[in-house]
Amino acid sequence: MRRMLALFMSMILIMSACVIIPAASAEALPMWVYTENGKTLNVRSAPVVADNIIGRLKYGELVMVEFINSTGWAVILYKDGEAYVQARFLLDYQPGPKPTQSPEDKEAQEMKNEQAKLNKELASERDLTEPFYLSVRATRTTGWINFRVGPSKITTRVSSFPDGKQLIAIGETANWYRARDPETGKTGYIHKNYVTKQAPVASVTPAEQGKQSLGKLNVGGEFELVCAIPETYSLQVVNVMGTRITASILSDDMTKPQLFLNIAYDETYGDVERLNDLNDADLAVLENSFTEMNQVEITYRQTGYGTKLLVARETGSDTDFVGILTIYKGYFIEFNMAPNPNSSVQTLTDEQIKMCIDFLTELDFNQPQK
Repeated sequence: MRRMLALFMSMILIMSACVIIPAASAEALPMWVYTENGKTLNVRSAPVVADNIIGRLKYGELVMVEFINSTGWAVILYKDGEAYVQARFLLDYQPGPKPTQSPEDKEAQEMKNEQAKLNKELASERDLTEPFYLSVRATRTTGWINFRVGPSKITTRVSSFPDGKQLIAIGETANWYRARDPETGKTGYIHKNYVTKQAPVASVTPAEQGKQSLGKLNVGGEFELVCAIPETYSLQVVNVMGTRITASILSDDMTKPQLFLNIAYDETYGDVERLNDLNDADLAVLENSFTEMNQVEITYRQTGYGTKLLVARETGSDTDFVGILTIYKGYFIEFNMAPNPNSSVQTLTDEQIKMCIDFLTELDFNQPQK
């Protein structure tokens, strides 16, 4: 009888040892958080790694564990309820002081974190359909902001810019702009915290039903040049270099001539508000710039808003050029019309030249909307 009782007690002890660790008792067991890098431990609402973090436990923090399941998750008492942590980060004794990273390990971890940020920024990148100007806001500490080859501080620096430097935004990520330096033509990335968004470089206003479309070109935030776009034509900015803007006004029809717009600031005429302000001697200087290189006929027209236009039309046997020049706020604004190189006819008709001149008389100069 005693032997049977002893055997029965031994079986009970063996069965109790097989229960889920540490024990499924009615009372929670004390355990302590231990992470090898000394970081916090995520507390989750379910025993799975997902978007379910409801809190964090500090290194060495005491937790009360109800039980540990077969998949390695510990059920803990947390804020008057139950929650889950990974049991491999728990000890049944209080750990020593928080481990410290060596300078090399810390640098490697920071590089890993920055690489992850860079990958995330690149994944969010997109081109801008309407480029716009940026003005650099340098830090008070250095007075300069870095322009980098990628949207991260770990990428190589292209150059540094002072406060007020003008750039052209051509793309963006979540936190950076991809921009072009109009003075050098170089492209790079600059953080959005250190720039102010300015006026758009160019935009085309959609045509209203039954009306001709308008082309609107912002010139360095100084003014907007607005003109009626001929049917089948569209305006597109080709290049921006410093104070020079080049735009094309092209047709979908390859037989129609091309129009090109060039705008550039000239310090010689910095005080000239409009071409109308020049005297006969000044106008003669501009006329010579055309007649010295071409056999042209010079006439003058004006826009519907009263701005004088200098019209230079080639007078040779084959009329294949017309140029129209005006000045506004010190900027030279020049339109040229030439035959489309894809067309078999490389001359301009009187009707086409009239279209060009009429197109330019629709010019208007506005202060840009702030």
